[in-house]
Amino acid sequence: MPLPAAPVVMETEELGRAVLFADTHVGYEFELAIRGVRVPRQTPKLVNHILDLVEKERADTVVILGDVKHELPVATETAREVVQFLRELASRLENLVLIQGNHDGKLDKLVEKAECKNIQIYDSRGLKVRLRTGKTALLLHGNAKPRPLDLAEAAILVMGHTHPAVSIRDPLGYVAREAVIVRAFVKKCDVVSKMYRRDELKDIRLEVNPEDELVVVILPCANPLITGTDITRTLLQQHPTSRTILSYFELWKHPEKIEVYLHDFTFLGTLDVLLELEKIVATRERVDWDLL
Repeated sequence: MPLPAAPVVMETEELGRAVLFADTHVGYEFELAIRGVRVPRQTPKLVNHILDLVEKERADTVVILGDVKHELPVATETAREVVQFLRELASRLENLVLIQGNHDGKLDKLVEKAECKNIQIYDSRGLKVRLRTGKTALLLHGNAKPRPLDLAEAAILVMGHTHPAVSIRDPLGYVAREAVIVRAFVKKCDVVSKMYRRDELKDIRLEVNPEDELVVVILPCANPLITGTDITRTLLQQHPTSRTILSYFELWKHPEKIEVYLHDFTFLGTLDVLLELEKIVATRERVDWDLL
């Protein structure tokens, strides 16, 4: 899978102009090697690509939305790779912000070992930032619930974790999986009511306008070796799971409110349209085979 052609960029009060990535999974090639698949180190390519985009966007900060590293537990080879990755990025940036994901156990120890004062690390419940437009954005991985007050204040939620992708079929029947960026629109009050139990809101006063909409942006995996998961499997899942907060958004109810973009921001359409096209293609294929 190619590296992102263009980053998601935010103008923030706290971090300046920030470019966002998710799921770099540094060290993934070491797991592949254990399985008998040997590939070149991806860290130099990933670092250079991120820095090229930072320079192109004239950004101050890189934010990685979780799963900075891959292996659990941290093997020696992966630890060295992650430390090098952090040092090389931090040496060229004003700020490097890391939000912990489900693969990031002991990431704080690796940050300490990198010895770079401009690296900031936050837990998986996320980081709230103020945009220069006046809106509030919540940045997190997506494996853990955000803090209730942060979610209540946020107009935009940006996450990773699910590695969104679509399967594209050409006229000859070849299927390729392409990374995508997803933007969905949900009622914030519905999300809050489903996400938190009554005891979780004890002594917390939430004020959420019933008409307020939450914009949910899901970033693709930044590691070029990971193909991603088809969004028809992740976004349309109706059964709650503790592994992702997507279940609380109930996106399967309104596929027409889910916009899908390639990583160069080419608009593919809303998910309901893509699903209809998929049905048409499948029907045509069945007819063609019947005529043979």
